[in-house]
Amino acid sequence: MSGSLLLLMVLALVVFWGVGLHNRLMRIRARSLSALGSVEKHMRVYADMVRDDLANGAALCLQGPISDTPPDDWECLLSALHTFEDALKDAGTSALRNAAPERLGRAFDGVQTAWRRLNDAPPDLAGPLVPPAMRTQWDGVTQRVETARGGFNQILTQYNEAVEQFPARLVAGAMGFKPGSKL
Repeated sequence: MSGSLLLLMVLALVVFWGVGLHNRLMRIRARSLSALGSVEKHMRVYADMVRDDLANGAALCLQGPISDTPPDDWECLLSALHTFEDALKDAGTSALRNAAPERLGRAFDGVQTAWRRLNDAPPDLAGPLVPPAMRTQWDGVTQRVETARGGFNQILTQYNEAVEQFPARLVAGAMGFKPGSKL
């Protein structure tokens, strides 16, 4: 009788531990998905900002007869933004799996590189290639994105550590929890 009681207590302990583990991992995963949503929200501002500024006059840089440099730099930024938008869509649908956040991080770095190249280009006769208001707005968005990105990576580190922690790693994979990739 005492052997079956001990077995029942061990079984109850394992079940409660498993439920607690599942709830903890789900809570951390939900936090990371929420943080990823915040990152995506701030990142979407880049494409909207460039489209709005191109529609409101910065597009003249694409048609300027003075230099061949502006079209290449603006086209490079637009191409990087297109890749970036694709990565945003992919990250939104596949969440923490399939290295989508890592791809999004690389696309974001590509947009920033294209932006720096455009921003650092010498001014032509009409002035700087990037309007000062757009620079200020871009810097503000970049700051918000970097803050959100850092928060996401920090939460994802906690999630990955929880998934890899012993004894959780013994059952986390069976529960469908796999380590995610950082931005």
